[in-house]
Amino acid sequence: MNFLSNRLEFFQESVIREMTRKAIENNAINLSQGMPDFSPPLKLIEGIKKGIEEEEHQYSVTHGRVDLRKQIALKLEQYNKIRVNPYDEITITCGASEAIASTILALTNPGDEILIFEPWYENYVPITYLAQGKPKFVSLTENTYDIDEEQLKDSINEKTKAILINTPHNPTGKVFTKDDLNLISDLCVDHRIIAITDEIYEYIIFNGLNHQSIGSFDSMQDLTITISGFSKTFSVTGWRIGYVAACKKLMDGVRKVHDYLTVCAPSLLQLAALNAFKLDTSYFDDLKNRYQINRDYFHKELSDLGMKVFKPEGAYYMFANISQFGMDDLKFSEFLVKDEGVAVVPGSSFYSENNDKNPGSNYVRFSISQKLETLKEAIKRIKTKLI
Repeated sequence: MNFLSNRLEFFQESVIREMTRKAIENNAINLSQGMPDFSPPLKLIEGIKKGIEEEEHQYSVTHGRVDLRKQIALKLEQYNKIRVNPYDEITITCGASEAIASTILALTNPGDEILIFEPWYENYVPITYLAQGKPKFVSLTENTYDIDEEQLKDSINEKTKAILINTPHNPTGKVFTKDDLNLISDLCVDHRIIAITDEIYEYIIFNGLNHQSIGSFDSMQDLTITISGFSKTFSVTGWRIGYVAACKKLMDGVRKVHDYLTVCAPSLLQLAALNAFKLDTSYFDDLKNRYQINRDYFHKELSDLGMKVFKPEGAYYMFANISQFGMDDLKFSEFLVKDEGVAVVPGSSFYSENNDKNPGSNYVRFSISQKLETLKEAIKRIKTKLI
């Protein structure tokens, strides 16, 4: 007798976390998982101290602290141009990952299809299967990662429940434009499809581009579930403080799942996260500048090694074609991590199998969320191994 659920056969353990373990085992520099190797803003650290002093150790309200929800509602209105009621239309979650899980579980009936742009962040697909839904992949164009309008339209049918949008995009760093979102919104309205938007990298955006939220469109207010959090913007990936915003009808469903999935996000860290709203605009300017310096440096170095690399418009990853080295992504990643090397993520973990050949087999993902000196040491090690 097989005691395990059949749903588990559709996915494996996280490759990203697996590569982090291999980095530790090999004393390698970890450029696989998006974890900054520098401290978060001092104000957030002070928030933890305040929480300890106030003995903030017990459950919060399931939906999250009201004062934190109010601050998030204000931020959503000012930055994302989305207006929501903090009492009924925002929930604090255990990171954006739990927000995505609660959302997909709340929306999906067996056999419902979730449209997912490919390449995709690895959490999306397992959660869809756990919800007994079916992921339907829509390939972004090779090299430029644009939306193929005709393929997107052809992917919609009577089973389509939702479309999952990640902008800025992981793993490529693509930032979807207003025209891209207009295309998606028109299809959502015409076919009554829910847009689930993962906007966790919303402040890490380059080239003078502006972040666009589809939930700000008048036609999408009742058809969008907006997800973000504190992890990437404030370099606190281990705090697991995220949030989800949606109209009350959709939020009621998300809250039911969230309640039984996690009860509440960490109370102490919810209080500490309030201090993020005390930071002035210079913090966000410095954040963009830090990562743009990293991007420009790392892109040049990888390009000089002969890799074909899409230059990210946002987020803090770099998706590189490594086919010239005569290894697929799995062999390349194993080779690079060994013996004080560098850990990266095989590109195949961001794609589905296609005719027995994974489209990501020529790619790996580098995280550039570290200090510049860490990236310089990583490049030194990469050159030692490849040259």
